[in-house]
Amino acid sequence: MKINQLELNVRTQGAGPLFVWGHGLMASMHSEDELDLFEWAQFPADICLLRYDARGHGSSEACREPAAYHWAELAQDMSALAEQHAGTAGYVLGGQSMGSATALYAAMANPSRVRGLILVNPPTAWQTRAAQSAFYRSSAWLGGLLGGGLLAQAMRGKLSRLLPWWLLDARSEKVQGVLQGVRSLRRCTLFNLFRGAALTDLPAQTQIAGLQVPTLILAWSDDPTHPLQTAEILARLLPAAQLHVAHSNADVQMWPGLIADFVGRVSRPDSG
Repeated sequence: MKINQLELNVRTQGAGPLFVWGHGLMASMHSEDELDLFEWAQFPADICLLRYDARGHGSSEACREPAAYHWAELAQDMSALAEQHAGTAGYVLGGQSMGSATALYAAMANPSRVRGLILVNPPTAWQTRAAQSAFYRSSAWLGGLLGGGLLAQAMRGKLSRLLPWWLLDARSEKVQGVLQGVRSLRRCTLFNLFRGAALTDLPAQTQIAGLQVPTLILAWSDDPTHPLQTAEILARLLPAAQLHVAHSNADVQMWPGLIADFVGRVSRPDSG
């Protein structure tokens, strides 16, 4: 689909209330399906699940400027997709990591249209963002030098930066799938993606505190890229938030059901 002058790879399944989902940095729909944390193939058919490859990711068109990958810019794509598919009805927004930040920005831009918000593994933010931004700036030069294929090889032994150790152990046969989104990325795209990630942060906490949207926050332990601190602060700030923290693979296996139940509940006409 043509969204904000970019060709985005979009996929829908099911029919009913709209739920728009965004993946994480350097991921894609394909890499999500390989890891299969969310079991999208089994998602309830009475909900219209819309997923897409974010700009510069997967099979979607890339941008030439790092600033185009600011979370607020990505949020404009998510909002446009939601508005094109929802008609007069509202919708639920959600995502993991970068996708969760995208969804938060999109909800803050148009809260009256959003019936619910799902934030999975919120990324580093505010006081923890500076160190992560420095890491992304150095990664930009490495990605620009190596390209996706070689970068994926270099990352194979460093998956603990992306996933908790206990999840790596429990899903050892699937975890390499998380790198599927990296392999196809060109050097210039990787450079811009990392530089863009270094430029961005979550909105100010005072702004977030005014968002009156039912919110489900899912987080896990033992992941410095997605610290529990961010999820806990968001849970305190957002007036209508509930937080679930996973400490094991068994806890994560509950996430697909929690997501489906939340979307179904907030999408009911009487939920507001």
